[in-house]
Amino acid sequence: MITGVITVPNNLNTFIVNVSLSNNGGEYLSTPSFGFGKVGPVTNIDSSIDNCSTIDITWTAPTVDDRVSILYYILRIYDAITGSLVDTVSVDDTSYQFVDNNLFIHRYTYVIIGVNELGEGISNNDTFSYQRVPRSVEEAASDILEITFNRTSATASYNIPVIVECTGEAPGNATVTIQCNGTGVVYDNITEVDDATQPMNIKGLISVPQYQQCNISIVFSNEAGSSEPFILAFNTTPTMNPTLSPTSTVGTTTSSPNSIITRPEIIGISVGGGVLLIITIQIIVIVVVVIYKKGERKKSPLLERIVFDGSSARTSVSSYNECGTYSQAQEPE
Repeated sequence: MITGVITVPNNLNTFIVNVSLSNNGGEYLSTPSFGFGKVGPVTNIDSSIDNCSTIDITWTAPTVDDRVSILYYILRIYDAITGSLVDTVSVDDTSYQFVDNNLFIHRYTYVIIGVNELGEGISNNDTFSYQRVPRSVEEAASDILEITFNRTSATASYNIPVIVECTGEAPGNATVTIQCNGTGVVYDNITEVDDATQPMNIKGLISVPQYQQCNISIVFSNEAGSSEPFILAFNTTPTMNPTLSPTSTVGTTTSSPNSIITRPEIIGISVGGGVLLIITIQIIVIVVVVIYKKGERKKSPLLERIVFDGSSARTSVSSYNECGTYSQAQEPE
């Protein structure tokens, strides 16, 4: 057996070895040439996603000389959106699987290189997108909508939870529209949803007309498309009349915003003037008390609040007291 060692320059992809034998006589069978080369590029790179966050990658190995087999593959994973390197792994086979822990990276580039005794071969790469249409708002996920009434207006406040569970489902925008049957669209707003690993909430506050039937529509969207709209109907008619306050009775006198209070007139004092004077003073005191109570009632407007969660509504009534705080006055069943 004849053996030898040959130093090969690093800039060669392929080299050929020719062997020839000779002596002073006789004939020898010809010895064919044989070559060594770096690994060529892999082909048919493919990828898919399973169970929301498990990504599979497969490829076809290049054709190689049996005498110089592929030792392993180098797989580099890049975030195709930012171009940053996510991970580098060595793979013994022609497939690889990893769990995507970042639900907001939805496009990856894979660079695959075969390695043999000569070193790294020729690379090949491909890019795959896993972006999906966002899911719709889940019904009754939380108190999505709250309506508050006062004497002259109604205010709608919404609180929409955003929770991403699958890779690529992160919404880019949230569109919130409020439409009423009497006035049409009263609110239309597009909010950019920031990529965040923690759940977030989209909030808003808008004045709406009273005594109308309305609905709020919520749609999530990204490059893959838009979710099914989540529509929640509500009405802006208070269950209690906000312009009236409960009547109060002092003695036999009834006071309300529409009542008219007449002050008694003192005509004169006769022989029984002392008794008449006492009665007159009592009447004046009663009238002053009634007027005072009426003034206090004007300072205490009733506020009614209705909370919608997509499947039910809860109503509460509160009043504003002299200390500047709201206290519950009524909780309808």
